[in-house]
Amino acid sequence: MIYALGAFDGFHLGHRRLLARAAEKAAKAGTGWGVLTFDGHPRMLLNRDKFKLLFTAQERDGIAAALGVPRMEKIRFTRDFAALSPRDFIDFIGGEYPVDGLVIGENFRFGKARAGTPEVLAELCASRGWTLDVIPPFRMRDKMVSSTETRGAVMAGEMERAAELLGYPFMISGMVERGDRRGRTLGFPTANIGTFEGKIYPPEGVYCALTFACGQWRSAALNIGSNPTFEGERKTRCEAHIIGCDEELYDSPLLLFLVKKIRGEIKFSGAEQLVEQIKTDVSTCASAGKEYMARGKGTLEKFTAAL
Repeated sequence: MIYALGAFDGFHLGHRRLLARAAEKAAKAGTGWGVLTFDGHPRMLLNRDKFKLLFTAQERDGIAAALGVPRMEKIRFTRDFAALSPRDFIDFIGGEYPVDGLVIGENFRFGKARAGTPEVLAELCASRGWTLDVIPPFRMRDKMVSSTETRGAVMAGEMERAAELLGYPFMISGMVERGDRRGRTLGFPTANIGTFEGKIYPPEGVYCALTFACGQWRSAALNIGSNPTFEGERKTRCEAHIIGCDEELYDSPLLLFLVKKIRGEIKFSGAEQLVEQIKTDVSTCASAGKEYMARGKGTLEKFTAAL
């Protein structure tokens, strides 16, 4: 087996080059390939208070399936595992998985105190008869494509930039929860999903989203925020009005691709003013969603098959 090895917080365009090389090497060697990653991001354990994931474990699994990763192995990342020397790290991998070769990014580090460099790994692989491919960073318009860059784009609400780095739109997902049904009384029923504490979310506001609901991909007006127009609601929520879908989705999983930020969160003087703004938001989201579906059909088809 040829394994692409890394933390892989989602799979951006730089990661995709590792996947492509692993697949290419495996085809030439007449063996299989896959991803060797971690169950629990190393930085989340070692920098728990500050680091948040781009995607939940379930979202990452879905992305891997959509990208055609045939096998994904996950090493439980613990403090004991983090304390392993580079040699012990590789001994563990060799004892647990049928490794013939590894593919890593140039910036990949492993073992205690990040002492495992590509040069160290080359020696350890050679001693075991494994191949090693080290892939240089992928650059786009003179900037390195990275999880850090992607995370910054999401936190700034730059959804088009995030999609450019990832190769697909940033997503959020969750089970549809029962809310106060206020959206329905306003004429715009919403599907509400809870937030995941360890995941990053874009700034509060209204976003054009796409979701697979009622048998097809549909545009949605997604509000991320605390509903400041109505008193007593301060917990951040994700509420999506799925255009053209009236089915009850309670207790069902919902995945939303965020393709564009429409506006920031606003406190309105009352329900009437809010409804007028929602009408405008829904119209804007319908147009933006239709535009993306026209040019991103191939991406959506990959994820449809994985859903």
